[in-house]
Amino acid sequence: MSVKHATVTTTALLALLGTLFSATAIAAAPPQGDFTARGVKIHSGYSTTSSVRGHGNPGDGYTHMGGQSNAESVPCPDGSVKDHWTYVHNNRTGVEGYVSDCFIREY
Repeated sequence: MSVKHATVTTTALLALLGTLFSATAIAAAPPQGDFTARGVKIHSGYSTTSSVRGHGNPGDGYTHMGGQSNAESVPCPDGSVKDHWTYVHNNRTGVEGYVSDCFIREY
């Protein structure tokens, strides 16, 4: 292999690696968090009357998948009221659904 060919091959390889690992090519990881109480209901929709798909507990952890503002208002244990529900993936059980923001915290 000639020096010129090796240089061109190395340059092409470095350009390819630069493209693969550039800031625009790497997606940011979704936010993570955890449940703040035992037996938090994971709902199919963003209301307390929607069916329950499963439960979350402290230590299960969750991955944020989306959310809904201006949904059903829920009274929180601390006395506040929240109308935002987050669509989560329970990292331990794999169950996905909506949880009132009263019962989760982001890391």
